[in-house]
Amino acid sequence: MKQQLRRLATLCALCALGFASLTAQAAPVVVDVAGAQSINLRGEAGNTVWLVDIGANAVLTSLDWNVALTAFDPSVLAEMQVSFGSASGADLLTLAPGQADGFSGDGSYSGSVDLAGLGLAVGADGLLRIEFSEGYKDFALGVAEGQWTSGHLTFGVTAAAVPEPGSMALALLGVALLGTARRAGRS
Repeated sequence: MKQQLRRLATLCALCALGFASLTAQAAPVVVDVAGAQSINLRGEAGNTVWLVDIGANAVLTSLDWNVALTAFDPSVLAEMQVSFGSASGADLLTLAPGQADGFSGDGSYSGSVDLAGLGLAVGADGLLRIEFSEGYKDFALGVAEGQWTSGHLTFGVTAAAVPEPGSMALALLGVALLGTARRAGRS
């Protein structure tokens, strides 16, 4: 009986550990960029900044983009950029879709990047910060140098799974059975 109790307790404890480490693939987060303006250098006041709720402690796994940009002369497409990361802004990554185009005017760009190995996560507030900015400031502060005319950014997101009540009950049962098995082993 003691041996069976120990096995059951171990099984419940292992299940509890498995549930605690689960992650869930959340639906991709699609952000429409139409109308965002590229104004000042990254981090400066006046930039277009959006906060998008993607779930507490969510981790970014990928980014796909399909965007159309317009750079106002003398600014160039290569200078238009978007930065993204946690709401604190401390760990932003920056993408310049038109990085090879050193001319003013219109350009369309698409691509993707795998972010899984970076561990880029939002905080407990669940907010993804997206900032549109310039890599070089050609005009006076506060004057738009370009516009994101259409398109979208699609973020792949993995979120920490929230155990279901039944899973939590199994975890608590495992802990209780471990305690019972220890006491039974002492007698």
